Amino acid sequence: MSDDFSGVDWQTARYDDKEFTPGDPYEVARLGKRIADTAKLIEEQAGKLNNLVDGNGWDSDAGRVFQDKTHDTVGLLTKTHRRYAAAASALGSSVPYGPVVDQMRENWAVALNHAQELVRTALTKAKNADADGSRYQKQIDQHPGPDEHPDKQRLKRQKDAADGELEDAKRDLRHALDYRDTQAGYAAQAIRDAIDHDGLKDPKHHWWDNWKDWVAEIGHWAGVAAGVLCVLALVLGAVPILGEIIVALALVASVVALACDTVSALDGKGTWLDVAIDVVGVLSFGAGRILGTAAKEAAVAARGSAALKQFLALRELGVGTKLAGESAELLTGVKAGKIGEALAKGPNSVLPTMRSIVKDSLDFRAYYNDIRVAVTKTAEDDGILAGGKLPGLGDLSDSAFKTMARTRSLLYQASQYGPTAAGVLNLSPLHSWEPSGLELNVFDGLKHTTGWGANGIPFYNGHLKVAGG
Repeated sequence: MSDDFSGVDWQTARYDDKEFTPGDPYEVARLGKRIADTAKLIEEQAGKLNNLVDGNGWDSDAGRVFQDKTHDTVGLLTKTHRRYAAAASALGSSVPYGPVVDQMRENWAVALNHAQELVRTALTKAKNADADGSRYQKQIDQHPGPDEHPDKQRLKRQKDAADGELEDAKRDLRHALDYRDTQAGYAAQAIRDAIDHDGLKDPKHHWWDNWKDWVAEIGHWAGVAAGVLCVLALVLGAVPILGEIIVALALVASVVALACDTVSALDGKGTWLDVAIDVVGVLSFGAGRILGTAAKEAAVAARGSAALKQFLALRELGVGTKLAGESAELLTGVKAGKIGEALAKGPNSVLPTMRSIVKDSLDFRAYYNDIRVAVTKTAEDDGILAGGKLPGLGDLSDSAFKTMARTRSLLYQASQYGPTAAGVLNLSPLHSWEPSGLELNVFDGLKHTTGWGANGIPFYNGHLKVAGG
């Protein structure tokens, strides 16, 4: 729902609609009362245990051991009481009648009830203003006189006043929803603080006790790094040395993100949709590896067109087969023997296959070789051709080779830009200080939809959608 409440039907809107203030404050209070009663019972039992060991007759080894164990139990019960008492206080145990001081830190039952009263009042005001505005507009439309007619001008003023009342109602409604969110935050924070500081957590924990959280954290930042590096790889992938390094780093970051997101999905912290997006990204091998390989080989294949034409032209002039082939390959930059292969097997033999590109992209040694070759070529004279450069696609004549190369190059590019875009758009802030404008989390709705938001292990801890969906 937008801030201007566009799309709201003011005549049918209810205060407890899901976009306003859903929930029953009296049910919240009943739950708080049950938790408060439990806290009181725990406190009573702790007191009885204390009284049990404070008497005489415990001056023995068995008695002292029993006292120690009992004191430990009393300590745990006391800490448990604090947790239950904090939760009961945050939720509240009753909903009193009468006004509530706005913006005060109240328990959730009282705050929810007050928020619903504010929303009721605002919706009533909006309903009346909306009805008045519609009635005045209808009268204006049906008035036979010109716009300057006094009655029509009066109706327009009344319509403007009704519209102003509607805007005031919207402001009241925004104020009520802000109050709702603030009070809900206070209650949630009070419960979290009690859980984090009541001493029930093992005080001797180590960082590896929270390894699943660390995995999620690492996976998040690996995904961010992969997104940035993948975009850079698409832009700078053709730059000697730098491009190859960026592509290699993008592949490493993508694999780390996939591994961590898989663990999180198994544990229920993430979703299998995240894993699927990661898999597509990794299969594109760092969003640049296949693109670079395909573009390079497609260009070579297109040069095969010019090479074949030159070969045939040289043969027509009487040049020998071997010399004609070597000359054509030399002048166009085609690998030795490719012309003969193309003549024997057809144009497809010169174009790269997806299998060959996948195999090349999975070979980590290829990254090292590409960087080494790039370094070498910057220090050497490339050229047997003018300017030391091979002809580009635009410099070659039209042919089946060129058309096929362009088509496959576009397909390969789509296979890179698509996964990169999906990975970047799937990024979501893990911490409040991260810029949500850069981590758009556009698939969040799907992750809260049955099926798409599945996680966990089926029949063990599996869920069809993430918590809160």
